[in-house]
Amino acid sequence: MKSRSNVEIRRCRPLLGTFVEITARGKSSVVLKRGIDAAFAAVAEVHRLMSFHDPESDVSRMNRDAFPKGVAVHPWTWQVLKSAQRFSQESDGVFDIAIAPLLMKWNYLPRCGYRFDIAATSRDIFLKKNHRVFFRHRVMVDLGGIAKGFAVDRAVDALLRNGVSSGIVSAGGDLRVFGNLPRQIHVRHPLNVETAAATVILRDRAMATSANYFSQRRCGETLVTPLTNGRTRQACIDDVSVTVAAKDCLTADALTKIVVCLRDKARPILARYRADAVLLERDLVARSFFTSHASRFHQA
Repeated sequence: MKSRSNVEIRRCRPLLGTFVEITARGKSSVVLKRGIDAAFAAVAEVHRLMSFHDPESDVSRMNRDAFPKGVAVHPWTWQVLKSAQRFSQESDGVFDIAIAPLLMKWNYLPRCGYRFDIAATSRDIFLKKNHRVFFRHRVMVDLGGIAKGFAVDRAVDALLRNGVSSGIVSAGGDLRVFGNLPRQIHVRHPLNVETAAATVILRDRAMATSANYFSQRRCGETLVTPLTNGRTRQACIDDVSVTVAAKDCLTADALTKIVVCLRDKARPILARYRADAVLLERDLVARSFFTSHASRFHQA
C-alpha cells in the first residue's frame, strides 16, 4: 500500500499561449487539488493582466493610454515592469519590453491600431507611486519575454500557500521545481527537437529555454525571429537554444534572452544572479557559460 506521503497529481490546461502543466506532490489529494486550482487561477490572472491580445489587459491599457496621462496597473504588472527595467539596465538595453512594433511588423503580434513611436525604448517608461505607469513617448510594450516566467512563480507561490510540499510547474519552455525532490529535465536540441541534447538536475530551482527553432520566418527578404536584441533592433537568427537555471522563473526567463544576444558577454549578469546557462549550437556542442554549482548540466 502506498504511503499518503507519495500522493502525486498532474493537471494540464491551455494558458499563456501554451500548455501549463502542474505536478503536485504531498500527503493529501484534497490539499493537492486545492493547491492546483489556486495555481491555475494565479496563472490565469497573469494572463488576463499581461496579454498583448486582450484590449482590457494592463498591457493594452498602457499601450493605449500611458502616454501622455499615465495609467494605474495591478501590483503584479508593476512588479514585472520593475523587473524588466532592471534587466534592461543591466544588459544596456539588450533586454527591452518595448520591441512590440518590430514584433507586429514581423507578424508575431497582431496590429492593435494604437499609435506608437518606433524609436521608443524601456527608458521611456516611468513607474510612479501607487502603481501608476507613465510613458514619456508612445511606447508599445509586450511582456511576452518575461511574463510567462512570472506566472510560473505565482503558481508555485499558490501551491506552497495551500500546503503542497513539492512539485513542478511547467509552461512551454519555462518551469520551476519546488521542494526537496530533485528532478531530471531534458533540453531539446535546436536542430532536432525530438532529441535531448542535454539534461539538467534541478532541486528547488527554475529553468527557462529560449530558442528560435519553432519561430523563424521570412519578412520580405529578411529572416526574422522574436528573439531580438533591443539595443540593435536586430533579430537573432542563429540556430541556437539557450537554457538558464536560476532561483526563480522570472529571472531565468529574462536571462535567456540576454544570453542569446550577448553570449559570453552575459557572464557578469549570470554571475550576479547565481544563474547557470548552457547554449546549444549547430555543431551539437553544449557550451556552459557560467556555473554556480546550484544546477548540474550534462550533455546527452
